[in-house]
Amino acid sequence: MDSVVVTMQAAQKVTAGQAVYITKSPAIPVSPAVPVSPAVAPAVPQSNDPNPSDKTLQTLHTLPFFGIALKDAQAKKDVDVQIGGVVFRIGGAAFGGLGAGKPCAVGVNSSGKLVRANAVRPDDPTKKDCISAPNWIGDCDASGMVTIRPRRDTRLNVLDFGAAGDGTAKHPDDTDALQDALDCAMRLGEMTDSPLSDGKVVYLPPGDYVIKKPLVVSNGCILEGAGFGFRGTSRIIADVAGEKADFNLSTRTKPVPSGIGGSIGQIGATGAGETVYCAIALTGFSIGAGSPDRGRADYAVLRQFTLESKPLQGRGTTEPETPQMDGVRVLAGGTWIEKVRIAGFRRNGITIYASYPQAGFTPEVNANLTQIRDCLIYGNGQHGLDIGSGGDENTNTMLVMNVSATDNGRDGIHDNSFLGCTFVSCHTDANKHRNISCERGSSPAFSVYVGCYAEGNAPAVFKGGHIAVVGGDMDITPDSTYWGYGAVRGGPGPSALKVTNNFSPVQLYRIVSGGIDIDKGEQVTPPPPAPNEPVPTALGYLFEAKVGGHTRGATSAHPTGMPDEWFSEVPTKGGLTQDGGVIWECLGKCPPTIVTHNTLGSNADSTIIQDIQSVTMDGKLQPVDGDSLFRTQVQTSRDPGDARIGRIETSLLSKGSFHTYYQTAYGNGPRPGALMLPEAWIGRPDNNGERRICVVYSGTPFNTLAGSSNFYRPGDLILNGLRDAERDGPIGWAVQALCGRGSPDSGCIDWAPGTHYRIGQTVRPTPPNPNGFLYRLTAYKTPGPLNPHDNISGQSQPPSWNPDLPQHVGVVTEDNCLEWETLYDLDVPANRKYLEPIPQGVANQKDSNATEIDQLRRDFNALLAKLRAAHLLGGLLGE
Repeated sequence: MDSVVVTMQAAQKVTAGQAVYITKSPAIPVSPAVPVSPAVAPAVPQSNDPNPSDKTLQTLHTLPFFGIALKDAQAKKDVDVQIGGVVFRIGGAAFGGLGAGKPCAVGVNSSGKLVRANAVRPDDPTKKDCISAPNWIGDCDASGMVTIRPRRDTRLNVLDFGAAGDGTAKHPDDTDALQDALDCAMRLGEMTDSPLSDGKVVYLPPGDYVIKKPLVVSNGCILEGAGFGFRGTSRIIADVAGEKADFNLSTRTKPVPSGIGGSIGQIGATGAGETVYCAIALTGFSIGAGSPDRGRADYAVLRQFTLESKPLQGRGTTEPETPQMDGVRVLAGGTWIEKVRIAGFRRNGITIYASYPQAGFTPEVNANLTQIRDCLIYGNGQHGLDIGSGGDENTNTMLVMNVSATDNGRDGIHDNSFLGCTFVSCHTDANKHRNISCERGSSPAFSVYVGCYAEGNAPAVFKGGHIAVVGGDMDITPDSTYWGYGAVRGGPGPSALKVTNNFSPVQLYRIVSGGIDIDKGEQVTPPPPAPNEPVPTALGYLFEAKVGGHTRGATSAHPTGMPDEWFSEVPTKGGLTQDGGVIWECLGKCPPTIVTHNTLGSNADSTIIQDIQSVTMDGKLQPVDGDSLFRTQVQTSRDPGDARIGRIETSLLSKGSFHTYYQTAYGNGPRPGALMLPEAWIGRPDNNGERRICVVYSGTPFNTLAGSSNFYRPGDLILNGLRDAERDGPIGWAVQALCGRGSPDSGCIDWAPGTHYRIGQTVRPTPPNPNGFLYRLTAYKTPGPLNPHDNISGQSQPPSWNPDLPQHVGVVTEDNCLEWETLYDLDVPANRKYLEPIPQGVANQKDSNATEIDQLRRDFNALLAKLRAAHLLGGLLGE
């Protein structure tokens, strides 16, 4: 490019070699006022101060350069200004350039003279000499020759600081160029005037940028690429095995002169208990005295680039091992990582720790309020995202959204935050231990997972009283404890809050290509085989990891993925089996364990208020058609004229609807004349037993149901719920013995072999052998089948029910998996005596004519005696 020189008028004194900008009038007033032509003035006023004022810096960032003065000139005198092309002469002498170095942009120093973008001050090599970035006067080549090409940008382009971005052996290290740009952004971030915010964005044009030391981002600057993809648009490559590579952050952040420009304080100093290795560090500091001059990294941003290790250091690599280093280490609060792809680091993709109150670690930082969005984190040796494992007190209230964490050596997402974080629409797959792990025990973690998806090749585990899972699709371990809202894989699931209130530590063995990590003490049992697959001889046995490690995994030669011995030998208690790096110990037969979920609401039926549901050992819900063990539901199925419509019913269920008791609540309020106690209990089990009060609405207990039941116990009180004009018989009946009705309209059925009955069901002996007694199912025997629906009767009727044998009411008879209690049959006329009528009053009762207290007491006691004789008191009152 040919040199372009113009002659201008100097508005102020100008020195040869100074950068100038255009001003509209000379600095010396002219009187009378006359029109003037545009003039030039020094971009930096003459000063001996190496630290220019904010006003001077503001000028550098608001007015673009025009060129450089080629000679000295006084105010109002002509001066030659080069505005383009290669600079050959300045001040009448040949210009020798800026010296050898990397090609980069050219700015000005505090004297307004030309300097490289990455030049250091001669008097203080720890500080940069260039003060004008991102306002550039031109560029220089490797020899230092300058081409004038004035331009002003709002971002700091790493190419302007000498980065090559070609990832070749010819340019093996762009670390210093990238760090110089980040340091420049840090300096701009310290300025207080709003126009000086230009330049806080460090831009990575498309290319491959090789680094051999950690990049340190601080002071709220933004490191931004041109995009990321599997081929890498803007890609930072951490050459972990390269010559002179050192990713020790403690070394990188030592105080000057051996550290990077502008001391930030040493990270993880000797004695702190941890040496930090990473490719990018977001460093922050606690507020207060002693904060280093670099400032805080709070609210720094990484976005739109790829970060990967070279060689890839994830699990299974054959490349030389390097230190346990992270891709990104966050030691600051409010940071934002967005649209970043992180792959192949030997430790974690992203690690977020708070370094206090951990004793001895420096600096003290708070890592709350971090946001991670739209990122891909895969192929790292440990966790994809690790929050709080090394310091959790202040790693909280983070937002993780649309993050995919796959194929990492341990967990995809490892949430160890102290107070909890929020995860939205995250995806995990093929991680070797847990797809998602949030195991906080009794800590006050309030993490929330909304619409997250975890593939079935590794489980998700949630252990904490305050963890909430909303929607999504995850294979959750049966020992998880959490509140949930939405479907869970294995069935429609709940549409409201769900909490696991019993749990089993046993999981189904996971068949994963490449194996999976198993911790010492984990318990598994072989899964049932799919159709046409071999049946393990170890099916139904329980195994515990005596030695933790990595399982062998499924291969083409071993498609089952399980140890060969589990198909060829019957396990013996205490026997050991090798499975890759895991040693399993057989604990014997796997005991039946029922896990239950307490679910509020249902997406299948809006009348269901609460369900307690059984689950299988691998944590998947069984179908909802009768799977509930206990249900609270609004009654809508009865006759519209029935006063019980809208009542809240609580039922014991087992593939059917047998209502054990009702709660006294009505959708439309009580009806005139209707009794408000359909069923209730009074008394205490340990004090005179229970006394149940129930109601008949028509007829008598001998021809209709009382409440919902077909059985009565001694002490029960049956009330006649009809009004006086319609009442048939007495006001009620007192129950004297265990009894029930055997007629078909009562719900009683004939006993049958191999049949599942629900708790509370009454049966008659098989015809034609009635014996005048009924039998009510009170319990399933324990231990019993894992699935409660497999509790069935025997193949023949219990022999003790033979009509030729004496029967004893209240005796419990075992029948395979069932336990039956003997009742009197009220349909036998002789048994009606066990329901004693209660008259509407005491016959021949006269008013008391007592005139003194002793006579009144005698009359009252006589009345109590009559009430007891009529069974109106039942012995509840004393004299």
